[in-house]
Amino acid sequence: MTAARSTPAPPMCSTPLRDLTSFILRIALGGLFMLSGYMKLGLWSFTIGSVNILPLAPLDFAFSIRAFKFDLSNDLFTFLAFTIPWVELLAGAAVFFGLFTRGGAALISVLMLGFIAGIASLLYRGFTDVTCPCFGSLGLFCGTAPIGYCHIIRNASFFAVAIMIWALGPGFVSLDRLLGGPTCKPIPRA
Repeated sequence: MTAARSTPAPPMCSTPLRDLTSFILRIALGGLFMLSGYMKLGLWSFTIGSVNILPLAPLDFAFSIRAFKFDLSNDLFTFLAFTIPWVELLAGAAVFFGLFTRGGAALISVLMLGFIAGIASLLYRGFTDVTCPCFGSLGLFCGTAPIGYCHIIRNASFFAVAIMIWALGPGFVSLDRLLGGPTCKPIPRA
């Protein structure tokens, strides 16, 4: 009687379509979040064609956070105004370059849930005159109009993409893969 092979086949963690999808999503979402964080830091303005791109300063961003009319201390407003842009910038860079990709995507998804809750709270309370400084003077996707359902849809889309990146892994052309880290989560076989 011969013994059956007990060595399981290695799980399929990567396919070309999965890697390409993850790569495209990583570049798009990571780039958008690096831009969003940069625009809130108020470092430098620049011009693209005839459009002058004006970033916010942290103080301007603090006033934008205060416009959400949450009962928070001045210290917490200041902390958020200086922290959120850096978190967005670093999480965006992690996703863009594929280094700690899943952690960056998870952080972006948590930010998006917080932003969605904040916007929904404003709309529920009837405050429709608050503007969103998310991308500075660029006003990507929803323009510079006051906060509305477009902002919820945009942030829900970013949330969905972040979850997809978390599920798919870094894909190819990533520092995670280059450094030999885990590129997928194998599904255990029974």
